[in-house]
Amino acid sequence: MSYSIVNSSLNVLVIDKSLDISNMLKKALFCRGHSATVIHNATDALEKLSSDNHYDAVISDCFLNEQNDQSQSRLAGATLIDALHAIKKLPVLIWSVCADKLQSDVQNRMQVTLLRKPEENLPHIFKWLSNIKKEQNYQNDTFPIFQLIYASKAIDTFTENDLMDILNIARQFNQTANISGALIFHNDHFLQVIEGEQTVVEKLYYEHIAKDKRHIELNLLTQGIAEKRAFRNWDMGFLGQQENEDYKLLGLTDFDKHPAGQFFKERLTHSQKELFGIVD
Repeated sequence: MSYSIVNSSLNVLVIDKSLDISNMLKKALFCRGHSATVIHNATDALEKLSSDNHYDAVISDCFLNEQNDQSQSRLAGATLIDALHAIKKLPVLIWSVCADKLQSDVQNRMQVTLLRKPEENLPHIFKWLSNIKKEQNYQNDTFPIFQLIYASKAIDTFTENDLMDILNIARQFNQTANISGALIFHNDHFLQVIEGEQTVVEKLYYEHIAKDKRHIELNLLTQGIAEKRAFRNWDMGFLGQQENEDYKLLGLTDFDKHPAGQFFKERLTHSQKELFGIVD
């Protein structure tokens, strides 16, 4: 079991006609600590980007007004890049079998990268994402940092899609509310820390997290003022498990290897660690 530490959680807009490929990419992005929204055509993606400004990057294998003719597809690909950048100047990755056809059109464009599908696959995408610098909201905190740690149990019908939905919503909200933190899923249980201004953190926990029907048996483990943020770079850090090319979001967590594992081990009591099967 291995984990890849990301500098920050990026919100990625994925545009791809293939349901299987886009779902695979979405799951892999969440497993590596990012968030992803999948749109299956360029027109809807442009509308989404226009109405939602929280995205940090775009990965696309869709073109505007796509044609069977390769020269027309090349023009449609360049047109999509223009349309995306007209809305917001985001890093754009064109991951496509037509990538080579676009080389001459994008060679002088800033923030545009081409990768050939499928030869240049997930490791190349992860490397591209690692070079994107995201501006953090927490550089000049003017209030004491309040940390709250809780545990809960997922309901029996909980799925990977439920987890991805929770992370998407949490990260969007946390960005605007100056909240950071980390979430671990282990043996059907959640272990989460949220940190920020005390009134905001408490309102989030009691009015939203505690009322979410997707988990039960909530247990507030510890809360109080911290010296500083422990997860400054994570809107809500989460890492799944990766074994070769197999990505899993729900399962067991190795607390000795997980980037947030030591944080929780240092703050939980012996009985709390026993509940999670954490070995010192």
